Amino acid sequence: MSKKFISRPGILEEEIIRKFIHISSGIVISVLYAISQRDLLIIGLLISLFIIFFFEALRFKGMVSVPFLRDREKKKVGGHAFFMVGAFISILLFDKQIAIASIFMLAIGDAASGIAQTVKRGTLDGRAAYRRGIKPPDVILVMLSVCLLVGYCILDSLTVAICGAIGATIADGVHLRIYGISIDDNLTIPLYSGFLMSIVS
Repeated sequence: MSKKFISRPGILEEEIIRKFIHISSGIVISVLYAISQRDLLIIGLLISLFIIFFFEALRFKGMVSVPFLRDREKKKVGGHAFFMVGAFISILLFDKQIAIASIFMLAIGDAASGIAQTVKRGTLDGRAAYRRGIKPPDVILVMLSVCLLVGYCILDSLTVAICGAIGATIADGVHLRIYGISIDDNLTIPLYSGFLMSIVS
């Protein structure tokens, strides 16, 4: 018999707040890219990355705190930093529309997946899936569906959107470790999706 997910009060509310910030950041970066020159945005993102990693260094020294971090992020670089790195690399590597689609898949798709994951994680089958390093099928389906819709709305190409959604879903759904180091999906989601979309387009 499955248990309901609430392991501590407010965990779903915290996840919703995190994902609201996640979505807002993706929208701001994408809109700025749509209305401004690429070189100016790259300079702005470089400055933002410098500031973020400066505050991360202060956080590790206990001099500042960052709200709404997950427990696993408190002793390592937070997902917000990888989000900015992923968006920055996407803008450097991919065509404009593909970069914007990749960032939206990261912002909106990952947000939907994260909320579904929070609800699912406390059930017995959910915990078993996470121990295997793969998210449960219904969470994967949420990510795939949302990314497919986002990609199609931005690119107006079902084929390209499908490839991007598949890339984003693999990055989100399968836990990647290289030499024992866990790779944050905020970095891999836009890169996987953008790479596959670039190939087919």
